[in-house]
Amino acid sequence: ASQRSSSPSAMSTRSATSDCVKVIAVVRPLIARELALGSSEALVIAEDSVATKSGHQFTYDGVSRGNEDELAVTYDAHVKEIVGGVLQGYNGSVMAYGQTGSGKTHTMGMGGDNAGAGMARRVFDTIFASIADCEAMTTVKVCTSFIEIYKDEIRDLLLDSEDPEATATATAVTIRENPKEGGVYLNGARIVQVSDVQGCLDVLEEGILRRATAESTMNVRSSRSHAILTINVETKVGDAKATLAKLHLVDLAGSERVTLNESRGQRFKEGVQINMGLLALSNCISALTDANRREWGHVPYRDSKLTRLLQDSLGGNSRTVMFACVSPADTNADETLNTLKYANRARSIRNRVAVNFEKSTEAELKLKRQLDAATERIAQLEMLVNVLHGENEALKQATPESHAFSQLAMTPDIGSTPRTPMHTPVLGNTPMSELLESCRKARQRAVILLSTNSPAKSPLTTP
Repeated sequence: ASQRSSSPSAMSTRSATSDCVKVIAVVRPLIARELALGSSEALVIAEDSVATKSGHQFTYDGVSRGNEDELAVTYDAHVKEIVGGVLQGYNGSVMAYGQTGSGKTHTMGMGGDNAGAGMARRVFDTIFASIADCEAMTTVKVCTSFIEIYKDEIRDLLLDSEDPEATATATAVTIRENPKEGGVYLNGARIVQVSDVQGCLDVLEEGILRRATAESTMNVRSSRSHAILTINVETKVGDAKATLAKLHLVDLAGSERVTLNESRGQRFKEGVQINMGLLALSNCISALTDANRREWGHVPYRDSKLTRLLQDSLGGNSRTVMFACVSPADTNADETLNTLKYANRARSIRNRVAVNFEKSTEAELKLKRQLDAATERIAQLEMLVNVLHGENEALKQATPESHAFSQLAMTPDIGSTPRTPMHTPVLGNTPMSELLESCRKARQRAVILLSTNSPAKSPLTTP
């Protein structure tokens, strides 16, 4: 694992560093429905690998059985560092992928009956424990938003759609490009500022109650949408520039086979949209892990709203952990194998990670413009020095005796004592009046350019 991710010391720099997506396989125990069908386990689990009875073996960053004790160990080993980095300005993403009924929502802790378990609660605890350990001069602002992608439409889970007053003033949630800083952001989503763990849990619970779920043959409470809980953290230490980071907690809807799930009507349409979003995500992963396409090819992030929102998490500016949740039952062998292959490809994705600083203020922009103007002025003066030095060398070469030229240089300006051509002294083949006139013009140009009351001019354009 140390060869696949950047060291903590490397991550402390401002320049972008490379960081691979971490993948954790979560193999839950057999459930009652599978036992009733007479299913048996078809997976062999080791410390960091999963093997199928068909002969396929995959190596990951870690493997968990999905119970609370093992999830706690997995969190401390692979997720906690990413969450702590949010206060330092590094984006993070924790997501769960897998077949419907494989334990994704339980792993993420984003279900209605276990909101206090899984990753979500541990993430909240880590963020506010880190805030409590900050220095006295540090101020931290934490805001959250919670949306779902249902049938490729973005819905705000913190907006009560049954409240006429709330819906009348609400704007549609859309994805916008950030032209200055890159990436995308959600426009119109409700943002809630929180000050403690309970505030985060309240937001999570509110969103869970509005999330689209339904019963299916594969799962009693099947998620019919992709849910994304985003935590935005702004950290400022003293007078230093603040860091801005976001952490995505993503509970993807499960992939479905119509023949196994026996979906009909509305459930069938939802399943089609879910699979289309996951297919777009798979295509992005394939593009990012293909060496030839990665160098020159196109990554199809725009094929779905899901991939556009996750483009930072996969191949962008984020440190990412993906939980590949699978069922060990032999009756789900095909779907399990597809998930394991999917996760194995995702493990090859390399993200470019960098600290995110706040936008420059107007005062900082003004100082930067003044610095740029001063830098340009210095460059012009250096050019002037070079020109004057060249003219000085030319005068020395035109004067046969440096001693005689020095004596002439000490005489008063010729403007005070007019001379006729017959009285003009000549040194070599050059009339002295021309030499002195050249010196006078050079001196005038220097006075103009060095004057604090005159605008800077290029010596190349000065008459």
